[in-house]
Amino acid sequence: MKRPLIGLLLALLATACVHATSLEQVHAGMDRSQVTAMLGPPDTTNNTAGHECAYYTLTKDFWSRVPWDMTDRYYVCFTDGKVDTFGKADRSPTSG
Repeated sequence: MKRPLIGLLLALLATACVHATSLEQVHAGMDRSQVTAMLGPPDTTNNTAGHECAYYTLTKDFWSRVPWDMTDRYYVCFTDGKVDTFGKADRSPTSG
């Protein structure tokens, strides 16, 4: 009984994760709805006049994971509703 339950739990966790490789599909000029369709809703957002940055926690690819570090934080910044910059959140986003 335990094995099927563990298998089901692992399958649910695997399908609920958005991987960092999804960010490779983001490109300048995309609108918010396209980014949300790929990455899901952002964890947080930061708004200033005409400029919005959305922050996502994405799962690392299998080979980059270690038990204590399985995710990375990324940003996607929009100007007038279109992507202008994106990348790892440990780097400072700049306007493009």
